[in-house]
Amino acid sequence: MQSRERVRRLLRREPTDRVPNGLGGCETAGLHNLAYDKLKRILGVQDPRNRMCTFMCNAVFEPSVLEAMEGDVILLHSRMCPSRFWGPRAAEEWKELVLWDTPLEVARDWDFHRDPDGAWWWGGNMCPPGSIFFDPPAPPTSDRVFEGIERPSPDDFNPPHELPERTLKRLEEDARWLHENTAFSICCGETIQDLQVKLGGVHSWWMRMVEEPEACHEVLAKACEAGLAQLRQLDQAVGRYCDLLMIADDMGDARGVTVGPDLWREIYKLHYKRLFTEWHNITDMKVSLHSCGAISEILPDLIECGVDVYNPAQISAANMDPADLKRKCGDNLIFYGGALDMALLRSQTPEEEVYEAVKRNVAALSRGGGYLLAGVHNLPGDVPESHLRAMLEAWRDCREDPALTGARDQVGEAS
Repeated sequence: MQSRERVRRLLRREPTDRVPNGLGGCETAGLHNLAYDKLKRILGVQDPRNRMCTFMCNAVFEPSVLEAMEGDVILLHSRMCPSRFWGPRAAEEWKELVLWDTPLEVARDWDFHRDPDGAWWWGGNMCPPGSIFFDPPAPPTSDRVFEGIERPSPDDFNPPHELPERTLKRLEEDARWLHENTAFSICCGETIQDLQVKLGGVHSWWMRMVEEPEACHEVLAKACEAGLAQLRQLDQAVGRYCDLLMIADDMGDARGVTVGPDLWREIYKLHYKRLFTEWHNITDMKVSLHSCGAISEILPDLIECGVDVYNPAQISAANMDPADLKRKCGDNLIFYGGALDMALLRSQTPEEEVYEAVKRNVAALSRGGGYLLAGVHNLPGDVPESHLRAMLEAWRDCREDPALTGARDQVGEAS
């Protein structure tokens, strides 16, 4: 069974020949560029390309790497990166950069420079000496958070209803190229207007959710309208090629839903219900939602709204046990990620313990079908090679178990 058919069968909740591998298939299911180099060494891949495609410093997974690790999903693009990924003209949109003593390629339009003290700057973000991530300037201290806080009028928020014609044309060309030249399932990265709008900033938005809910509803209704209009255009460009479309909104932290489940339902649920209901009427691309944190309390609400695929299943967060998630939501939700959580498995963890943990997580989330292999978010650059090797070996050792590749009526057997 080829990758594209395997993933499509998974999305239809039909039996597959093995648990599909989605590592690298979206912006939040991949590897830091340094970890990607380690993966290539494990796989024995000689392909020198290592392209950085987001502010999170994660790599574009090349077809050579996907083939070597038996990956099933390839990322079409991300709005986080101005350069196109695929097709015969893509190479001219990337430039070489040696960062962290590693040869990389970065988008041609990105500007990097280095201070005499060794700190790297990328736009307004800095990577200090010894660090492997670029971070924005530090936020104000707690006693200054609410100084000068602003509450812009919802009238000031007018997101575009159209994607640029040049963007749509490039996406169509690249999606067609991937469809004709590879057998991978294609995931369209984050593209359309989403609902993670915080007009006036996070603290202003949180206060308005309580004090001026009608203003928040007006903003979210506008975001929803713009997202649906853009989705109609995107479907015309790539809908016949792509199986998944990513959308993101970090709704939780390690403790729970950040604003609380009741307030989330009061402010957001109506708009997600409209967005995802109309999404399914517009396109066959599945709703693939990224949300970090402990959001088990609202997963049933998101399923009711129409989410098809949920990433990353942050199992180290509160009440996010893989078996519990599968038992409560596995009939109606495909889990994407959750195999390896570096918040639980530190770099000193022995390889055999990583292997057993990954195998246990994959088995729990795959029981009866409905799972795409990946870590929890993008695995960091300092993840040991042994952890990556253990993750792949654990998946390979259990992926063909009939109990993990079955049809919808088997899902309820999770325990």
